[in-house]
Parts: sequence; structure tokens; C-alpha cells
Amino acid sequence: MLLALSLGSCYYDNKEDMYGTSGPCDTSNVSYTTHIKPLMDQQCVGCHGATAPSAGISLHDYASVLASVNSGRFIGSVRWDVGYSPMPKGGSKWTPCQIQQLLTWYHNGMPQ
Repeated sequence: MLLALSLGSCYYDNKEDMYGTSGPCDTSNVSYTTHIKPLMDQQCVGCHGATAPSAGISLHDYASVLASVNSGRFIGSVRWDVGYSPMPKGGSKWTPCQIQQLLTWYHNGMPQ
């Protein structure tokens, strides 16, 4: 009995940590302007802006994001796939919802 209580008291997972607090992920009508640009501005443009972009990769506008996504390395880096440089450097991985929105946008032809 004492063992069961001691093991139970070491369990730290809670609903918010496991599932988040934002609710369901909206992947309907994902567009660059509505979904992707805000992500780029929040997660990428600090290092990959128009002026002196890191590694020469600019993500400041629609055309530059299209070029980067079409290069084949962007999605792997955002998902932190093995063999890709995880982005954002030194930052937190995108949430599963943000990654799903990016993938939905990509698979739907990257609408502006």
C-alpha cells in the first residue's frame, strides 16, 4: 500500500501539459495570410528576416516562404526530423497544431 502511494505521488503529468489548453486544432481553410505568416513572424523572422537573414534563408514574405518550403528542408527542420537542423534554433519546437497547420497548408497547394 505504501509503495502504491509513493509511486502515485511521483506522477507529475497533468491535463494541460499533456493536451494543451488551446482546444482542437483548426486546420480548415489554412492560408498563408491567416495561419502561416503569423507563425513565421513569431517563430522565424527574428533570425530569417529580410535584412541579413541567418544562413541566407529569408522567411519574411510569401515568396520567400514558398521558396524555402519547396526546397525540401523547411518542413523537416520545423518537425525536428532526424537529419535536419531543428528550428527554431535554441527555441521550442512548434506545437503539434502549428505543424499540422503547416502541413495542411503545404498539401493544399500553399494558398496565399
